[in-house]
Amino acid sequence: MPKLTVSALVLSLSSVFLLGSPALAHNELINSSPSADSVVEAGPIEIRLEYGEEPIPTEFGKGNLLAIANAETGEQLGAACARIDGKTMYTTVNIQDPGKYKVLWRSASDDGHIASGDYLITVENTSGYVADSIGNQCFDDNGVELTLDTQEPLSVVSENNTDQSQVLIWAGVLIVAGGALAAVLLLKRRSKK
Repeated sequence: MPKLTVSALVLSLSSVFLLGSPALAHNELINSSPSADSVVEAGPIEIRLEYGEEPIPTEFGKGNLLAIANAETGEQLGAACARIDGKTMYTTVNIQDPGKYKVLWRSASDDGHIASGDYLITVENTSGYVADSIGNQCFDDNGVELTLDTQEPLSVVSENNTDQSQVLIWAGVLIVAGGALAAVLLLKRRSKK
């Protein structure tokens, strides 16, 4: 096999192994409660998100966050905060009005990557529940309340963020495809001679 063809194949295969590297793995959401598109009763609602690996410890009210927002208006109800228990991030939100809500989350993984996302739940109020306060109430370990006006709301995060890992994956796919195409073209050229 000609040296150039072997080089193209080696380049293609090395790209595949590079993209499969664990260094590119980020903390993925693997389970949520309540789950996406579920219907829950108004009141204090515990939100629990389980990830593939433990989120890295961050200051309370920073890095690892959960919040709730009105799905129609985008208004975030209360500050964003979360507690961490192993691979689980959790908080309790208080909702009285029926309707669709977005559960918003952000998680910091040990490679420094910040992942974020959201999903919808529907709240119904068949019991006539009336809340003292609406949304997420966040108190640090000293009892100090975090407020929405001291944070950038999660609800303003653009949904069109291009994730760095997606860029790397597409670049790898193009490299592999280009290497394979070059190898095929070289083989055809060599076979004609």
